Amino acid sequence: MKRRISLLFNLVFFIPAIILSIMVWRDYTDQLEANLNRELTSERELFFLDRGNKVLGIARDEDSGLKGELYDVKTEKLIKEMPLYSNIHSQILSAYQNGRLILVTNNPEDRLEVNMIDSEGGVQELAQGTLEYTGFVSNNVFSWRGKVIVLGTDGGSAPYIAEVNQGKLQKVELNSNQLLPSRPTYIRPVHGSFESGAVMPIFEVDLHDDRTAYVSGVLNDQGLPLTYIRKDEEGSFEAEDHAAYQFAKQVNRDQTSLLKVDSEYPEQVRYYNAAAKKEGTVLPTPMPVYQVKLYLLNDEETLIAGSNTKDEAEGHMLGYLYNEKTKQFTDVSAIVSMLTYDNLSETKLHFYKDAGDDTLYYSNASASTAWMNVREGTFGLLSQEKVQQWQLHKEENHRSFQTFIEYVKQGDGLIINWILWIIIPIVMYGLMIIIPVIFQAKLRRGLEQGITLTGTVMQMAETGTYINNQPQVRFMVRFLDEGQTKEIAIKKVISHLDRIQVGDQILISYNRSKNKAMIVNTSDVAEHVKPKTIEGAVLTKIDFMGKAQRGSALMLHFEAAGHTYSIPVVQAIGFEYRIGERATLVQIGGQTRLLEYGSLSARAQSMAERLTLQGEITRIQPCGVTIQDRQLMVLEVLISHGQERIRKVNSEFVPRGLSVQVGSIIQVSARKEELDREARLLQGRQGGGKVTSVEFAGTTGDRPLARITVQRGDEEYRIEQSIEPVHGVEVGDELWIAYDERSREAVIVNYAGN
Repeated sequence: MKRRISLLFNLVFFIPAIILSIMVWRDYTDQLEANLNRELTSERELFFLDRGNKVLGIARDEDSGLKGELYDVKTEKLIKEMPLYSNIHSQILSAYQNGRLILVTNNPEDRLEVNMIDSEGGVQELAQGTLEYTGFVSNNVFSWRGKVIVLGTDGGSAPYIAEVNQGKLQKVELNSNQLLPSRPTYIRPVHGSFESGAVMPIFEVDLHDDRTAYVSGVLNDQGLPLTYIRKDEEGSFEAEDHAAYQFAKQVNRDQTSLLKVDSEYPEQVRYYNAAAKKEGTVLPTPMPVYQVKLYLLNDEETLIAGSNTKDEAEGHMLGYLYNEKTKQFTDVSAIVSMLTYDNLSETKLHFYKDAGDDTLYYSNASASTAWMNVREGTFGLLSQEKVQQWQLHKEENHRSFQTFIEYVKQGDGLIINWILWIIIPIVMYGLMIIIPVIFQAKLRRGLEQGITLTGTVMQMAETGTYINNQPQVRFMVRFLDEGQTKEIAIKKVISHLDRIQVGDQILISYNRSKNKAMIVNTSDVAEHVKPKTIEGAVLTKIDFMGKAQRGSALMLHFEAAGHTYSIPVVQAIGFEYRIGERATLVQIGGQTRLLEYGSLSARAQSMAERLTLQGEITRIQPCGVTIQDRQLMVLEVLISHGQERIRKVNSEFVPRGLSVQVGSIIQVSARKEELDREARLLQGRQGGGKVTSVEFAGTTGDRPLARITVQRGDEEYRIEQSIEPVHGVEVGDELWIAYDERSREAVIVNYAGN
């Protein structure tokens, strides 16, 4: 009756926690759904990186203003997120330099941020708070021939020019370095100086003494702008022309063969002599291009885009990359044709190309982005809608432990109440949790300080002590340690369901220095004992211990650092262990096993990524061989890997007394590469095949690594995997294999006679 009352009290006490848990879960899932819907509808400005292998999406963010999302184009998976600080206007200006993307934003503190982003998602902020700026980025931040040019004022009064070129930022304050004869008070761009028919960007500067100066937007080798002071007799247009002529002369830039679009129908591109203000002949493109738009890409190249007919509505898009230095054309119509002619008139469409690089990019704000390798002709396109669908794959948009923790961190009233009602029962039942933790810590220390051995129960008797209604039993255990027979008393609380009897074999962890021991089981050893690797062990002696089906049971004796190690193995038919060969051993739980033996290729495979999986024993076959109180058994184990259930066969020397039976769950270690290949091939065809050749390359663990050729009909298939030595493989064997007819790969499903 008391038990029923206590249970009823506990159930009533948990009702608020259960109700609040349901409310929290509903609120959590509702938030996930709302976030996903917002991601699916949010617009992103897209930029390709890494020659089209990755794409960077720029989206609005509640915390930082903007955020960058780097995706792998092939897998459609998010690689990295990065904050890109911006004010409420979220304007950006972009350029490509040395394969990296330059993004300029204006942060909430009225300072420009110049972020240089590489293909791995690394962000380097170049400005470091040195560029004060108020207003819109689009007003006084420009991209010209791949360079970024900034106009601004420090503290609202001192004008400056900044240039980002080849990933480096240079800033020049115009009232310093004796650049101008009087203090500058205002600066503005000269109209048309950023267009193709101009030699370079020019800015007009008002001076404190009422004179007017002109400075170049591009810095010279000394990191300074070029300057020109307007003469009294000069008009403004005349002074602009004189400044442009002088700047071009100082930087050795030819202004007699610039490119300019003819303002008259059908608007073709012509040579233009800026010094003489005279248009020349039509640029001889491989095919005539009409209704032209020009894009200045870098110091050497200009993109020419337009229609193949005078009436653009009747034709299709053409594009040529023109090298102004070599006078050569490259057809890039493949990327230009992804756009409509109306797209060319959009201010949000930008083309990019580094000088000397093969990749041409474009970004069209929140619509699409594309790339093209102009040498190979390959290209790719990615739309805004496609990237929006990628949000379905993002982990933060799905229910998981991590997303639930992030939700809990919000700490609103519902969550606080829920946590309080969860903490109370945790405190009430804390001792039930703490006691097992203490026990596990004690178990871990015992395993770390001792060695795992097999012992025999000689006597057992209850001590009269009960813990949780379970009796404490005193065991007298006899065991063999370093060739000596020892006995030790061990106390352990056992369940009435544990059927340990006198004469049973049990596992113990024995501490030699303290002469103490504790009873353990196989799972304790697997979980807590850390393996020790022994490198460079030399095989010094081999003892033949009997036949093991098609293989031979051997005792291998190794020496390393003055110590001798004896390891039982099965030698597969056709494979041979040799005295003098080196191996790497591993010690765990007082037992020493092979980690790898033989060639470098075997070592590389044995050290490859390994997985530890849970497997269910489906069959046990004793082999009639016992070495050092360890019996050889062949275990068939069923493991799950991905969507596949894979049957693995493995021979093991199992200590006598260990409970190994069909249905037991054990840990199985296997190379990930081999499992992936086996899972893939098991989805294909299967059939019989005859072995025509076998080569071995050492071992991974105690399983030989084999390269096998199998003849099936008129076709040959390659098998590269570790094989079970008890069964072995030799020329003439009939194997049942899973195979791929295209790649000619195969794996063994059943061995000969199995």
